Amino acid sequence: MRAPGNLLAQPAGMRRTAFLLPLVLVLGVACSTNPVTGNREFNIVSEAQEIQMGRESHQEVIRQFGVYDEKPELTRLVETVGRRIAANSDRPNLPWTFTLLDSPIVNAMALPGGYIYVTRGMVERINSEDELAGVLGHEIAHVTARHAAQRISRAQLAQFGMLLGAVVAGPEAVQQYGQIADLALTLLFQRYSRGQETQADLVGTGYMAESQFNPIGAERMLMTLQRLGSGEDSPVERYFMSHPDPAKRVRDVRGKLNEIQKTTAATWDEPNRPAYVRLLDGIITGASTESVVIRNNTVYDRAHGLIIPAPAGWTPVTAPGTVFAMSPRGRGNMSFVAQEIENRELQGSGVQNAVRNRLQQMGLQYVGSRQTRIGTGQNLPIDAWVGRTQGGQVGVETTQFPHGDHVAVFMFIAPNLSRTQSPLGDVMSRAAIDPARARAAEPARMRIGTVRSGESWADIAQRATGNRGDAEVIAEINGFDLNTRPTANMVVKLPQEILPEM
Repeated sequence: MRAPGNLLAQPAGMRRTAFLLPLVLVLGVACSTNPVTGNREFNIVSEAQEIQMGRESHQEVIRQFGVYDEKPELTRLVETVGRRIAANSDRPNLPWTFTLLDSPIVNAMALPGGYIYVTRGMVERINSEDELAGVLGHEIAHVTARHAAQRISRAQLAQFGMLLGAVVAGPEAVQQYGQIADLALTLLFQRYSRGQETQADLVGTGYMAESQFNPIGAERMLMTLQRLGSGEDSPVERYFMSHPDPAKRVRDVRGKLNEIQKTTAATWDEPNRPAYVRLLDGIITGASTESVVIRNNTVYDRAHGLIIPAPAGWTPVTAPGTVFAMSPRGRGNMSFVAQEIENRELQGSGVQNAVRNRLQQMGLQYVGSRQTRIGTGQNLPIDAWVGRTQGGQVGVETTQFPHGDHVAVFMFIAPNLSRTQSPLGDVMSRAAIDPARARAAEPARMRIGTVRSGESWADIAQRATGNRGDAEVIAEINGFDLNTRPTANMVVKLPQEILPEM
């Protein structure tokens, strides 16, 4: 007698029927109603799993970016505006969490389950509370429309074997496709489809209007970002990598405003620019963060007590997932990066061996070591490594600096290394360990003033950064084109520094 359930021993027709049955079952069970559109769509991620993704990823986002908490009133504004819009969204009962990240990058992001992030660089560049509402409304709409869950589900459908595994494993099956936190963090930096971006713009603008914000702010926000995003190396480029086609988005939102106006007979005044701009007085600006100050091409690493002048022609910056980074202007094929590794992640006897083990696990091959002496007299070991990437061979130099419960690892990365010179050693030889001086370093700040009679943007730039050549950037940060003359007595942002071009 044939054993029951042995598909390989059954006739071909029966095998096909049995094989297709789970797929039919999956497509039926995994269809759900989209909270925003009301349409039935394929989705294998439950709301509980969305919340779990966001919750498990949230601390890693905080670790990579840091929280900007110097100005509690600004943090409260992000929280208040976000919660007001979320309460009028299609999913008001999610555990909404709004966080202001300590990063000069111009960006806003969302994780499944209601975790919304806006960077310090973003709040620095928009010009009204209503524009902030436009940013947050857009990200809230990504969550309510379940855009991340749709992308996960479509990726799983493309891998039919994994999809069948989801049926067998039940509601926890999504964990079979990798750690949930890793999956959600990957989604955080991926690009949405144009259709999803358009939907988030239009739905978010509707949420704003329902929440009694001026929806003109959504249009102005996009115009501000479009104005700032002219060029591959502009500070807003990363935002447009994940939020594409700004010109079309402005047109779409303008159409949504006309639709709202026709159906509600609403009229809107100009967004209240002065009140919001004054709130920015004193925030960190330029490339610095609360933990790393970059002034006069020198890195002051407050956490580790390190002071590192950048070599001539190199530009230091802060970036998510790093303590800081620097690279020579115009040469993107080499860089200096400082990252942190928690002690619990390291295996080995002694810090250097533990870091070596970690790098070997990453696929790098150790080729030798040398010593360098930093400016305050301490010796540091410099290890040399080679490896291969999709672009070819890569040379890496590393050293490490133990500090409390983690190790700061400094890396120089280039296509190849010199047998006689050590670029990392050269950089570190300029460094000093001076915790008091590093902590005392003050970042550049945003100052707020008013336009003086007859001033041009070049005059205002001279007041702000001391460089009349910054006129166009200063105009854009204030929400204007360079050819729009500033009005006397208008409240104006006066950043002491602007983000450097890489």
